[in-house]
Amino acid sequence: MFIAPTTETFASMLQKLRSRCKLHPTLGDTPALADILSEANEFVYRQLDNGYPWQSTLTIVANEARYPFITDDGLPVERGAVQQLWIADTTTSRIPMAQGITHAMRADQALRDLPTRWDTAMTDGEMTLEVWAIPDQQYTLYIDHNRALARFTQPTDKPSAPARLVLSYAIAMGKAHLQQQDADAAGKAFQSMLADERDMQRENRRFLPPTSCNSGIPRVVRAADGTFRQRSY
Repeated sequence: MFIAPTTETFASMLQKLRSRCKLHPTLGDTPALADILSEANEFVYRQLDNGYPWQSTLTIVANEARYPFITDDGLPVERGAVQQLWIADTTTSRIPMAQGITHAMRADQALRDLPTRWDTAMTDGEMTLEVWAIPDQQYTLYIDHNRALARFTQPTDKPSAPARLVLSYAIAMGKAHLQQQDADAAGKAFQSMLADERDMQRENRRFLPPTSCNSGIPRVVRAADGTFRQRSY
């Protein structure tokens, strides 16, 4: 199931939080509620099993083997978060990629072909993605991964967990902070929603058998100079 990125932002959720806590749209207790909303994002994220399952794309281009491991919609991918990585070789076909690139593969800088393998590395403190073979044209990668815990303090930031859950927890904590009488009811509503989300995470979980794109069978590949040759790894 594809999960569309939420349209909610820190600013829009803070406005809803103020309204649900019965505060003036612009006056009163903004710093406290902003802190509560930011903490709610981290709390809910850590309550979900293995983070939050996500599906993203990353576009790679010809003649480039390394990329910041950030999706097309600006979502960072953490080390160990990838469940499976696929490459679209046509508009209707996607091929699973195998993890692991050897130094022997990297040594062949002239090779240009459809990438079939991937690996990660830390470069200047940031996670980077490497693909092999070096792409001969633009391709789209499809990434099944767990969403990283990202910053959630600026107006345009998006939550790292389901927005409805983050907002529900923030409402319960906000009401408790303001000593409102319905704080307990809001807390119970959040617990019920969290339990439902955990059940949905476990429902329809799929496990893919180990795959390998490295068959060892010679294949015809195109080099940088445009010539074709057979290559086997």
